[in-house]
Amino acid sequence: MTDRELDGKVAIVTGAGRGIGAAITRELASAGAAVALAARSKNQLSAVRASLPDGTASIEVPTDVSVTADLDRLVARTAKELGGVDILVNNAGTMPKARQIYKVSEEEWQYTMGVNLHAPWYLANLAREQMKDHGGGVIVNVASNSGLHHDIGLGLYGISKAAVIWLSTVQAKEWARDGIRVNCLAPGIVRTELAQDVIAYIDEHDVKPNPLDFIAEPGDIAGLVGFIVSPRARYLTGETIRIDGGELL
Repeated sequence: MTDRELDGKVAIVTGAGRGIGAAITRELASAGAAVALAARSKNQLSAVRASLPDGTASIEVPTDVSVTADLDRLVARTAKELGGVDILVNNAGTMPKARQIYKVSEEEWQYTMGVNLHAPWYLANLAREQMKDHGGGVIVNVASNSGLHHDIGLGLYGISKAAVIWLSTVQAKEWARDGIRVNCLAPGIVRTELAQDVIAYIDEHDVKPNPLDFIAEPGDIAGLVGFIVSPRARYLTGETIRIDGGELL
């Protein structure tokens, strides 16, 4: 990302306490954005915040994205303490235990959809009001390539991520008139805690994860987010960008 090209911008990143979210937070801060870090663990938020470049304007907002009141508080605090919202990265997510769809409990269905779909929808609606006041903004919804194809046992996860992909398309078309760009990422396997079981299986059975034959690091995803939210991507909206080493080729 070009140095300081996000000066004067305010970003919210959910799931900012570790993995992809932490890398995205550092990426945006390095480009000059003020950042609101949101995640459930205050200790993790504090550690990531301490790693940001000196002089970065930032706040920690402990947030459970499955709790609507927490999302209200996140946007309210960001607007009050940092001056508004220009960028929203809906990165927080959950991956339910692998099982066939008929074995999924109603509680598990509701929780997964709450975290992976309801939270990005609701938080984007809140952020939109702030962005309109600033003349526009950018939203990035982090889905998964599981939303583009089906793996046995990952049906619930895939359904929730497919819905996020469609949500992004609808938001992009409806909100373009407000100067708001909305794009979606569909990553493959990334070396994070969320994917540790899949990575362990790949390592144990010496499986080739994709044609490039390596697993992405969080920074690989963060770099793409940095481009998408920058002025260099001003003509990009309504896209779902698959970043998976060619896994679905």
